[in-house]
Order: sequence, then C-alpha cells, then structure tokens
Amino acid sequence: MERVTSLKHGLKFAIAAAVMVGPTAAAAVPMTLAPHRAVYDISLIDSEDDVDITAVSGRLVMEFTGSACTGYSSKLRFVTQTEDPDGVSRLTDARSTTFESPDGLNLDFANETYAGPILAEESKGTASRGKDGISVKLSKPQSKALAISGPMVFPTDQMEKILASARKGESFLTMEVYDGSEDGETVFETAGVIGRVSTAADDIGDETVVADAGIARLRHWPLTLSYFDKSDTGDDTPFYVLSFVIYENGVGRTMKIDYGDFALAGKLTGLELLPSTPCP
Repeated sequence: MERVTSLKHGLKFAIAAAVMVGPTAAAAVPMTLAPHRAVYDISLIDSEDDVDITAVSGRLVMEFTGSACTGYSSKLRFVTQTEDPDGVSRLTDARSTTFESPDGLNLDFANETYAGPILAEESKGTASRGKDGISVKLSKPQSKALAISGPMVFPTDQMEKILASARKGESFLTMEVYDGSEDGETVFETAGVIGRVSTAADDIGDETVVADAGIARLRHWPLTLSYFDKSDTGDDTPFYVLSFVIYENGVGRTMKIDYGDFALAGKLTGLELLPSTPCP
C-alpha cells in the first residue's frame, strides 16, 4: 500500500462552529462536530540511513461539512513532493471524498492517488454497517461486492468515540476502522493512547491559528493512534503511527506521522470555521 495515501486515516478532524468555541461552552456541554477547513504544512523530520528519501514538502487540505442530523461530508487533498539522494523528485497527489449518514451506518467514498500525472490508485464504492460487520459494494478499481465481519466504525464515528473517551478521562481504546481507502478492501485495527488533559494556551508554539480561532484554552489531549493492517496477521508492527494534540472541538495540531523508517510532521497553518446549521 502506498504510504502517502495512508495519511488520510485518522485525519478526519472535526472543528466546532464559531459560536461554540468559547471556553464556557466547552465546560458546559461536549462540543459536536461542525464544518471547517484545515490546512497542514508537511515536512520530513526523521529518516533512516537506508531510506531513499532525503526531503519531503507538501500540504494537506481537509474540508469537513454537515451535521449530526444531515450526515457528514469530507474532502481531503494531500500533495507531497519527495526527493531521493540523487536529487530526483516525485510528486504524489492523494484525493478523497466521503459521506457518512447521520446514523453512522452508511459510507460513500471515492479515493484517487496520482503519481505525477498518472492515476496510480483509486477506489470508489459504498459500505453499510450491520450487526455482524459491513457490506461493501465497489465500483472501482473494479465492480465487486464483499462482506467484512467484525465490529468496526467509519472515520467520523472513530473521532467521536475518541473524543468521548477523552472527556471521560479514559487513556486507551481500540477500534477497527474502515474508510474505503487503498483498494477499498482494507480494514485497519487501531490502538489509541490518550494523554493528560490540559487547558493551557501557551503550548501552541507557532501554530497560532489555534489562538486566532479562539480555541487555545479549550481542553486538549495528546493522542497517539497506531494503525495496523488487519489482513497482515503475521506482523505486529504498526503500518504507521499518528500522533497529535486534539482539542475538545476536534481540532488537531502538532501532528506527526511515523512510518518506522521515516517520519513526517504536519503543522497546522490554516483554520477556517465554516457556516453550520444546527439540528432542529
């Protein structure tokens, strides 16, 4: 599986609406997922000597819209340029769109990954959750129907469960996650570790867009999510590990994606809260 496309997993950060970002509201009731657009600048922060990557630059842009009564839509575009020891550059462009029904039982998805101008990978289809697992109907890369057994969640439900656990003071949770990416047949087992809660506003560093949005003093937690390919039963090594600071309203910052032999940083450089329509 292409590592760059894997950054889509776990990056479905939900950002609260502007009217809900005050600290008093945060203390009174849990915040709900709300429309936003977030921009992360990507850079290489570590690599092993035997990895043919000497530099990485890029940008991740994610747009999240919808509500608990209408369902949630997300659009993600992740463009990176990597350079090898010989100075040869490679451009990768990963694009993803999803829609999750209000009850969290249905998912529509479309994913494309371009290597330069060439479409290298794609998946498109629908998935429905039932008591015994999910039923998937793929139209790309080829028409196919499959059933995947076991309890699992879709991405928005994953983030909601993580935030609920954090608010309760829990420090560990596991889930199986399906988002239709890669070949449309991949399920990830995830293990999450939630750190100590904080309301400090002086730990944002140069990610000042958090303060500009008025959310720096909201409750936030350090979070580490390890992703394992469920089909790779003979390897206990994570496919990758995603760590970041998550605010109670779903905003994530100070991101790190560790693949074992190299790691990337994601700095939150843009944050726009979009109009929302409350549920009746």
